[in-house]
Amino acid sequence: MHILHINSEKDVSKIDKMIKQGKDVFILVYMEGCGPCNATRPEWAKIESALKDQYAKNDKLVVVDVNKDFMQSVKMIGKVDGFPTMKYIGNHGKTVEAYENSSIKKKDRSVSSFINWIESKINKMMSTTQTSSATHVYNRLTKSNRNHVKTRRHSKTQKGGKWSRKYKRRINCRSPKGFSQKQYCKYGRK
Repeated sequence: MHILHINSEKDVSKIDKMIKQGKDVFILVYMEGCGPCNATRPEWAKIESALKDQYAKNDKLVVVDVNKDFMQSVKMIGKVDGFPTMKYIGNHGKTVEAYENSSIKKKDRSVSSFINWIESKINKMMSTTQTSSATHVYNRLTKSNRNHVKTRRHSKTQKGGKWSRKYKRRINCRSPKGFSQKQYCKYGRK
């Protein structure tokens, strides 16, 4: 597994070289001072610690973060619409896919969703650990580092059954339709 932090023009040539070699390249393009970029970059940086044991021997996996000022030299990345942009480039540059267009279900820009995206693309498990799930690997690595913060879930109990508030507002009590709307207008409306 290769981790690259591109901070100069001459480092950008490494990306094209690895793409031409047929490696699976995952790129984060960020912009300095961008709020969403500043929120995404720490999660992207956790990929290295989460996958280093599992994919240490996988020479085809490349994870890159690059400043947008140096992106003009990268030839095969395609169009960058906004920041941050995460892309997968594989098959010698023939396959380019944005993170937002990927097939994974959860796209919340957390390290676990990045790991799921990476695993969905490389399809090879060269694991040296007991479990093959990257989420389990990440959880095991960060278990000791987590702060035990209690979160409260705010649960609102609704009176009146399963009807949504939007549906209840649409009921016309001057001419209710059906038994349940009549009962709602007679007993449930406040």
